[in-house]
Amino acid sequence: MTTKDKIATIRKEIEKIGTGYGMMTLTNLAVPTERTQAFGAINKVIEIARAQGHKAFFNVGEFYGPNYANLHLVRDFFKEYPNLREYVLISCKGAIDNKKLTPKGKYEEVVASMETCIKEIGVFIDIFEPARLDFNLCKEHDVYPKETLQAVADFVDAGKFGAISLSEVNGEQINAISKDFGDYLVCVEIELSMFRDTILKNGTAKACSDNALPIICYSPLGRGILTGQITKNSDIPDGDFRKKLKYFSDEALAHNQEIVNFIKSEIVEKRPDEKRVTLAQVALAWVRKWSYSSEYPKSKFIPIPSGSSATRVSENFEESKTQLSDTEFEKINEYVNSFSPIGGSYEFI
Repeated sequence: MTTKDKIATIRKEIEKIGTGYGMMTLTNLAVPTERTQAFGAINKVIEIARAQGHKAFFNVGEFYGPNYANLHLVRDFFKEYPNLREYVLISCKGAIDNKKLTPKGKYEEVVASMETCIKEIGVFIDIFEPARLDFNLCKEHDVYPKETLQAVADFVDAGKFGAISLSEVNGEQINAISKDFGDYLVCVEIELSMFRDTILKNGTAKACSDNALPIICYSPLGRGILTGQITKNSDIPDGDFRKKLKYFSDEALAHNQEIVNFIKSEIVEKRPDEKRVTLAQVALAWVRKWSYSSEYPKSKFIPIPSGSSATRVSENFEESKTQLSDTEFEKINEYVNSFSPIGGSYEFI
């Protein structure tokens, strides 16, 4: 199969996916998920995807935990279940300083990161994402560092990866990168939730649609706020980076909780018992519903919630019974457009 054919195949597989699996929290918390429990959750994701007739989508990262813990979790899982690898698309983020979390975008730095990811994960990586772009490397008049993307494209051409995803980019950058590297691109990962809908307002989602790129939506549950399980800062365990985020301060939560109260009273509690859904299911259904919006006709919106247990995965990946009606969707959008959360995505106390 040629490189072009491989990329086309990955694109087709992504278009079939409704919900992907964000695996960061399995290894990136102060107390990582116990291995047997994590394997049970991973198995459940694959089981659900296969039942729905598509591949599972794993979102992993070189820097998701100390000593490549996230990559090793995936490596060890497929050592135990090698026959399941064919049912999964792996999207891996790298090209970032694992301690400082700053971009490492020089050509040789990206190559080093990619080689590390390949070595540590031990299985084929379908999609590689430079987690952040270093705009200090931009040449005059460029809006993105070409050497970063060129490094990944060279690895794709060499058969070391399947394709490229972008991460944390804006509309102008998406358009420019698509012009130069569009043949390699299969998706864009950016934040989207009812709590943080910036990409719908700043042209980023439109650029994805204009370039026919699916949107991999991270933090679709507002980093946990939209589950209704975090009402005060002490609900977050020590060692969890969210504990230091401004919008998880007690003062901010008192305000930010208003969107949760709205969803509960206006959506969840107004459904008949046979169609009852959880707060998390409403939040995920809202993200998926944008796939059918006339505003973004060429983009699919794929939320990637976490899920540290098989039970939580089953809740998050239930799609057929948790769809929003057009009326519910419009009601939520009207509220979201009038709501301003306290705290930025990476604004610390």
